[in-house]
Amino acid sequence: MATRRARMVSVGTSVALVASLLGFCGCVDGDVEKAQQEARKAKATITTLEFSLARAEQQITDLKEELNVVRETRDELQKQIDQAVQERDQASMLAQQAEQVITHLSARSEGQSNATAKLEKEIEELKALVAEQQTLIEELQAAATAVPALDDEVPAADPNDNP
Repeated sequence: MATRRARMVSVGTSVALVASLLGFCGCVDGDVEKAQQEARKAKATITTLEFSLARAEQQITDLKEELNVVRETRDELQKQIDQAVQERDQASMLAQQAEQVITHLSARSEGQSNATAKLEKEIEELKALVAEQQTLIEELQAAATAVPALDDEVPAADPNDNP
């Protein structure tokens, strides 16, 4: 702002000085009029430039404010990105751990399935053995019931016995 005013004063002083010099030099009225017109044009140009400068300074101020808002937004978004990256990394680590647990449990389940199949085979073999033994027991029981019928007969008396 101070430099702008200094420039305005400098230009205004220069225009006034030129107009004064022309007037003192004894220039004709036409030259004085011409110099005054040029001085008015210079003042109008200065006024236009001052207005443009003020508008440019306001735009710079507005853009600086907007830049600050953009920086704050960028910083906030960066924080969110950092947090999302951290959460993603944690989720990835948990997923890897879960995958390892699933792999371990799958292997364990497969081992248990094999063990279950072996036990089921043994159970079938034992059932077959029990069935065979049951059949043998039934045959022995049938034979045992038939043998007492022979035992129910009174044995013949031995003639050599003394009563």
